[in-house]
Amino acid sequence: MNNQPLQPMNGPVMGNQPMAQEQLRDILPPVLLPEEPNYMLFVVIALVFILLLGVLLWFFKFRKKKISLPGSDETALAELQQLRTLMAQETAPRYAKKLSAVLRRYIENRFHIPTVRQTTKEFFIELTTMPSKATSQFEAHRESLKTCLEQCDMAKFAKAIPDQHSMEQMEAAVQQFVEATREDRGGKK
Repeated sequence: MNNQPLQPMNGPVMGNQPMAQEQLRDILPPVLLPEEPNYMLFVVIALVFILLLGVLLWFFKFRKKKISLPGSDETALAELQQLRTLMAQETAPRYAKKLSAVLRRYIENRFHIPTVRQTTKEFFIELTTMPSKATSQFEAHRESLKTCLEQCDMAKFAKAIPDQHSMEQMEAAVQQFVEATREDRGGKK
């Protein structure tokens, strides 16, 4: 064995072996832990998202849908179809009055020419003095419309009851005029 005398050690002893003398080191900086999440920010983001989703749902579900209203020509043709039930000898004066109203309303709505407060003669006189595209569309139907409106006036004011054939001719004249002067709505005529 070793006969050397024991000498005191300058360093700490771990177990049976002495530790090498080390320099003291400074302490380590604190370990950064992840911050606690900002729950208020999450709540605000969630509320904004829910609000945006609600606005989009409302917009698509409850918004006013564009309703395509029938044109003046479609309305006039539908009214003519309904008037067919009045095309009889006992209801001829009522038929003539309503037929005249349908035609006058159509002309007023389609061409923006006042007709409701005018007599047939006044209307046709005004029509000849108005230089426009509308008056050129009337030329082909002028005589049949004039005859139709005059027969309607006779039935309304003179109590001259038109026969079945005359009522059919009046209806045909109005129907042909409406179909010939339909509005052009997006390529349809």
